[in-house]
Amino acid sequence: MNKIFLILFTLTLASCGESDKVSEKSQRQTFISTSQSKLMQFTDQQSAMGTIEGLIDPTLSAEINGKVIKIYARTGTTVKKGALLAEIESKDYQYQINLAEAEIRRLKARLSNQEKILERSLALVDKKFISPNALDTIATEKSETYEELEIAKSRLDIAKSNFDKTKIYAPIDGKVQKQIASIGDYLKIGDGVFQVINNKKVRAHIPFPEHLAYKIKPGMPIKLSGAVSQTTITVNIAELKPSISAESRSIDVIADISNLPDWQPGSTVHGTIIFDVKQNIAVPEQSVVQRPAGAVVYVVEDSKVTAKVVKTGISQNGFVEILSGLNVDQTVAVDGAAFLTDNIAVNVSNPS
Repeated sequence: MNKIFLILFTLTLASCGESDKVSEKSQRQTFISTSQSKLMQFTDQQSAMGTIEGLIDPTLSAEINGKVIKIYARTGTTVKKGALLAEIESKDYQYQINLAEAEIRRLKARLSNQEKILERSLALVDKKFISPNALDTIATEKSETYEELEIAKSRLDIAKSNFDKTKIYAPIDGKVQKQIASIGDYLKIGDGVFQVINNKKVRAHIPFPEHLAYKIKPGMPIKLSGAVSQTTITVNIAELKPSISAESRSIDVIADISNLPDWQPGSTVHGTIIFDVKQNIAVPEQSVVQRPAGAVVYVVEDSKVTAKVVKTGISQNGFVEILSGLNVDQTVAVDGAAFLTDNIAVNVSNPS
């Protein structure tokens, strides 16, 4: 009986020793790759998408009533300032000019005759052939004719002005964005004819999250890149909308763009505001794992790892900023870090 007990005890000890060897071997099968913590430049920035708005995009409207008889430009036509775009029928306005000119001639003739009568009447008053009252009446009639002549001249000016408005000219260099009226349309005062755009000055509207309202200030630089433009520019923020948008809970950041004709109104723009640039310790993103204690980085030394609780900052280009808890040039676990625990042995796949 004692012999059997000794045999069983010996087998149990052998089994325990073998188990310890297997456990140790299992620990050493945790393969990881490593990297060195290093100093890196981090940029505190925020990006958002917005739209381009045209600042010079007048809608040309009819300033008189009339029928469109000629169209010289279509949608997409490039025009120069002063170019003739359309004509409205002008016969009625030419008749008004003719009437006003005829009225002026009639009044001038009457005034000339009244001046002669007044001159003769002055001599007759001295000789007492007519009364002073009659002379006053003649002078008054002359003055009234003079005033009527001035009114007629003003009517002629108005008629000429209306006649000039029968021709619609481009107010700026640009491109016809929209042709509103067509030949044969009868236009009333205020009816649209063309919309012309000019890209020499446009404005970017970019909504940024409301929590950044305290950080964004007019005059700060903002980097812009357009969806239809091949250029990236940096301009200063012109202004901020004074209120937060109730629909999107965002603040509207406004920046002006000048002399870049390929930046088209209505297109999308990507804006980036850089708040700060700083240098700090960086590790690969895979090195930072979440544990109950917080963010942890495993430092590798003598084929074992030690968990370091760290405070993180910005993530940038696959790296994480380490604000505290780690020094530069420490070896940290990268691939496989999520499977580690404190103070276990590891096999490093890139020991160099």
